[in-house]
Amino acid sequence: MKMELVELLKEIKENKFKFNENIDKYQLAQELLENIGNHDGFIRDGLIYPILANLLYYDNLSKEEMVKITRTLLGEKGMKFDMPNYYDFSVLTRSFSLLALVIIVYRQRNDKILPDELFNKLYSEFLDYFDNETDFRGYVDEVGWAHSVAHSADLFSQLFKCNELGEKEFKTMFEHIKDRFMINTYVFISDEDERMVTALVEAINRDVLSKKFLLEWINGFKSLKKLAKFPEDYNVDINIRNLLRSLYFRLRGNSEYQYLLIALEKVLDELNTHKKK
Repeated sequence: MKMELVELLKEIKENKFKFNENIDKYQLAQELLENIGNHDGFIRDGLIYPILANLLYYDNLSKEEMVKITRTLLGEKGMKFDMPNYYDFSVLTRSFSLLALVIIVYRQRNDKILPDELFNKLYSEFLDYFDNETDFRGYVDEVGWAHSVAHSADLFSQLFKCNELGEKEFKTMFEHIKDRFMINTYVFISDEDERMVTALVEAINRDVLSKKFLLEWINGFKSLKKLAKFPEDYNVDINIRNLLRSLYFRLRGNSEYQYLLIALEKVLDELNTHKKK
């Protein structure tokens, strides 16, 4: 990344994200997208993302420009960049593209900036990405936060708020989330469960999903296939228990969800009993 651009970004941030009228905001956004996965945590988290977020969040760009940016974020230079992980830390480009899409979906909810076909593409291709991401690292010493699952959770939170999506899509998203937390190759240790529960509660509060479905979804965590192998069985137990515990404590103060709390207690008790055997 060119030092001239870094200095410009520092200046913009110091000026409380006020853009000089001589700055081509769309061109600046394009340059930020090209560097969204920068390996320098200070530059990526402290300059590139917040300034890009400001450009996307406020009325700085036309709808046509927002559409072009969305297509970039969904493409091979964004969310789909190096899915096989040929390059170490390529997850940064994918993960921070997700955070930019969080703002895009927020704007969609409030300003309808995307045509229907592109919003539907965003929804379906994000789920495809979520299923196929394999780099689950949270904090990485060399580069800082990668957090692909946590950033995915943030995007789920926004999608669950969208009126364009209904019961069918909500059910689909719940199943994708369940599948992700039933993996046995990695233990989520960086608040991924808490971030995902924020999304789940967002959906539950929308009252789109039936009680029957929610109970079946919770009980579905009991159907995991064990390998009788360590640490794989241990990993998946931890992931499930952490997600369900987080959901339990998030719902605990609401009497309306007593039926969910009872179901969560039963599943957690069974998981804990199985663990002791």
